[in-house]
Order: sequence, then structure tokens, then C-alpha cells
Amino acid sequence: LTSTMNEANFELAQGLVSRRYVKPASDARKRRDGLVTTLLSQRRMPREGWDDTSIRMLLADLAAMDSNNFLDNVGVGEREGRVFNSLVRERHFGMTHGVGVAVQLKNFQR
Repeated sequence: LTSTMNEANFELAQGLVSRRYVKPASDARKRRDGLVTTLLSQRRMPREGWDDTSIRMLLADLAAMDSNNFLDNVGVGEREGRVFNSLVRERHFGMTHGVGVAVQLKNFQR
């Protein structure tokens, strides 16, 4: 559920699927992106709750920012998340880096 469908990919999708289907999907994605923009800019919980898909997409995007989840990256530090069971990874939305470590999340981690 990560953000692989950006504007360029929606354009390319029109070569495979009718614009009739791609346009509403693109509009829905923009609306969800707007929810995230509002959340980050206002720095507070929204008055109205989000649907499950929007929440999962945000969590997937946040997890993708973790170096544990970068493509072709293998971390070996003491705080790198090591998950041997896919059910555990799914339960925590792929966010395993530094679990159980008392650190400031805003600080750069080496």
C-alpha cells in the first residue's frame, strides 16, 4: 500500500487501462494525499476519522522511510529491526527499527 502510484504512473496506466478507470483512481489517491498533507501541516489529529485504507497507506509510507525497509539495504546495527515472521512484520506495519530503544525519533540514527 505504498505510494507507487504517483501522477506519472497514473499517466502510464492509461496505456493499459481506460482513462475512465484511471481518472477516478487518481482523484481518490490525490484526496488521500491531501489527508496526509493536512495531518502533517496542522500537526494534529483530524476531526473526522480516516478510513482503514488511508491509515494503512500512511503507515506503509512511514515504514518505507525506515532504512530497514530500503531496497537492497541490509542493516547490521544494534537498532536495526530483525523480523523473522511475516505475520509480526505485518502486525507492526513494517516498523521495526529501534523497537524497544529509548531514543528521540526526530534525531538522525546511524
